[in-house]
Amino acid sequence: MDSYKCAIADLAYFENEKQIIVNVDIQDENIAMNCEVEGVCFSAEGEYYYETFQLFRDRLLELGYGIKCNGSRLNAIQSGMMGYSEKIYLVEIGKQALNKDIFGIWDYADIKEFPSTDEQRVFANQWYKSLKEKNG
Repeated sequence: MDSYKCAIADLAYFENEKQIIVNVDIQDENIAMNCEVEGVCFSAEGEYYYETFQLFRDRLLELGYGIKCNGSRLNAIQSGMMGYSEKIYLVEIGKQALNKDIFGIWDYADIKEFPSTDEQRVFANQWYKSLKEKNG
């Protein structure tokens, strides 16, 4: 099991940042994530790392907390080859993802906006479309 120290923002009081520990347990084809915030346990399980992170992050968002990490950025995308790792690409519209664009999901990000999984998917589709348009 791996543990990650993360900052979360209370979305009702943006200046109120708290530290949490997120536990990640990978067993065969199952990834489980959990943490506790003010006595409430948050958890998610899935097969792929980033999809499980997104479920986990959305549950925190539903109760008013945003995780201040790279996985919470709008432009975070995970390729299929990274599916079982904590690595993601941070991409830009119209630009192919390169090795220099690889980051850890849990690395701290000083962000003030916390998109949902649906918003990240919309951005991902725009990014894929921009690559197709650029390459004809």
